[in-house]
Amino acid sequence: MTPEKRTFPGCSEEDFEVIKGISPFSSISEEKLRKVLESAETRVYGIGEVAANESAFAKGLSVVMKGVIVAENRSDKKIIALNAFMKGEIFGAASLFKTDAQKYASVMVAKKPSRIVVVPEKAVAELIASDPAFALEFCAYLTGKIRFLNKKLTGYTSKKSVRSLLQYLEVACAENDEGNAKINISAVAEELRMSRTTLYAAAEILEQAGFIKHEGKVYTLLRI
Repeated sequence: MTPEKRTFPGCSEEDFEVIKGISPFSSISEEKLRKVLESAETRVYGIGEVAANESAFAKGLSVVMKGVIVAENRSDKKIIALNAFMKGEIFGAASLFKTDAQKYASVMVAKKPSRIVVVPEKAVAELIASDPAFALEFCAYLTGKIRFLNKKLTGYTSKKSVRSLLQYLEVACAENDEGNAKINISAVAEELRMSRTTLYAAAEILEQAGFIKHEGKVYTLLRI
């Protein structure tokens, strides 16, 4: 399966205004950022279109400007939602500085009409080599990703009810730009074939572990 895309050189002024406030790009001057983004490209995806898979992906940092991109782990038996990237969030660090023989770790799928700006690997490498502030911010960004993934690993190795609810919320919370979802536990229990009591207990475990927070029926997935 080849990722579908419509590609345009550079990015818009509106996108530039967003990117300059996102770490690690917020650490460099606007003048330097404009020069970096001259080599960027904008990609547009429709619902269900693949932004990256193991054999076809952009080598660079991809910044979501619109919509939701979900990282999925796919097998013959099931699809597991690993993470959701919304406006202002970055994916693609795992594609950097690797040999051509290596593969992309996940399938990245647009769950809403989406637009991303890809800052190519070469531009990222030049920033790391030439700008100490950017290099430090990039390290901080990677450290945050490691913490996030370690926390996620804990969730996905938990008992089935906790794991199932976390995976359900990954998708449900990706449906809007706020990263939350209003869910009916009875309906979810029926869909997941579990009791409401079991799911309430699973939600409490996820909240105590810092994966989610909720107020009434509104559940929010915590990013890091």
